[in-house]
Amino acid sequence: MCDLGLVAPCRAAFMEGVMKIWKAAALAVFALAGCGENSSRPSPPAATDAAPKPAIWKVADVGTTVYLFGTVHVLPPTLTWHSPAVDKALNEANAVYFETDTDVDPEVFREILQRLGMYDPAERLSDRLSKQDFERLKAALIKLDLPLVAVESMRPWYAGIVISEAVVRRAGYDVSSGVESVLRPAAQGAGKDIRFLETLEEQLAAFATLAEEIQVRFLISGLAEIDGAGKELGDLINAWKSGDVDALNQLLIVDDLDAIPELYNALLKHRNANWAPEIDKLMKSETGTFLVAVGAAHLVGKDSVLEMLKPMGYTAERVQ
Repeated sequence: MCDLGLVAPCRAAFMEGVMKIWKAAALAVFALAGCGENSSRPSPPAATDAAPKPAIWKVADVGTTVYLFGTVHVLPPTLTWHSPAVDKALNEANAVYFETDTDVDPEVFREILQRLGMYDPAERLSDRLSKQDFERLKAALIKLDLPLVAVESMRPWYAGIVISEAVVRRAGYDVSSGVESVLRPAAQGAGKDIRFLETLEEQLAAFATLAEEIQVRFLISGLAEIDGAGKELGDLINAWKSGDVDALNQLLIVDDLDAIPELYNALLKHRNANWAPEIDKLMKSETGTFLVAVGAAHLVGKDSVLEMLKPMGYTAERVQ
């Protein structure tokens, strides 16, 4: 675990920014969690008993097949999500793509985080908040047993991530149970080539380059709903496990991200627009089978990677 006050580099789950900050933590970006332990860890709501069938698609031509698997970066430790289709995609893959490489040198991580996530020593987060928002923040921190000093030196986006992670852990979810935390070691153990769609700095910059007022909206949104986070996260996980992409689109995008277009563009639309050409390049330059495992939010909705592949000549086939 890491000392929030010292901003030690924690390399686990950096949660993708959906409007409600705790919802962001469950279906999301991958890089920063494990900061700030909370002794209260209730069991998450029970998942559905039906056989898991998280959504998987594929695009293919004569010589190349690319499976696209929407993941969840933080899950209940007891959740079973493997399925024959997931195992088939992994077994057939020559290489597995993830969003970013979080296994970086701690000093490199520290430098990036200091530069993108921290204020200068004379600046404080509380000075950037209205009186009402500051009171909301303090109340949330008390609920989460986090001291104000832990976040005072953080820019709003980073403070939002730290609080998100605490909310998700409080609800009984665990980054070490997330899909990537299981899938990457399995792929490495099977001798698969491991590749990434973006750098760690590019991923963090998606947050850090947002205007400060948008960062504050990200931080403050959802603080009043912390107590209901467990049920909301349970709904999301059940929708993901059952492969209900319409429900995921509603919960993640329509109900949340659409309210902050700048956040939607930075965290989903623009990144999807960068990833689709990489898949096109892969299809044109290599033969064989490949697995692309990215946050489920990137594969649903009108600006998904799947939609952005269509003008390039690829129509994804749902295989699960």
